[in-house]
Amino acid sequence: MLIIIIGIYLVITFIITILGIEHSSEGYKIFLISLIFTPLVGLIYVLKERRRATKISYYYCDKCDYVYPVKMKYCPVCLEKSEKVKLVKYESPHKLSEVYTNLSLA
Repeated sequence: MLIIIIGIYLVITFIITILGIEHSSEGYKIFLISLIFTPLVGLIYVLKERRRATKISYYYCDKCDYVYPVKMKYCPVCLEKSEKVKLVKYESPHKLSEVYTNLSLA
């Protein structure tokens, strides 16, 4: 009977780990939390992490009309032309597309 309970516990832990891997890349962390504490604590952790999404900032160059999803201070395309152009930071691509109509993605 104890072996059956342990088996069910491990199966539930694996299922929660698989669900967590789909939403984040912390599979080992989710597995250990579910195994050491309980699968219920692991499920709460997965649901909490799912709601907290990472924000992506976009950086736009006014001169060459490129958009970069990586944090940079100056435009690399303009730096190749020996010009220092500061990039403008936007939190949402929707705001960027409302302001600028003709964009190129880098």
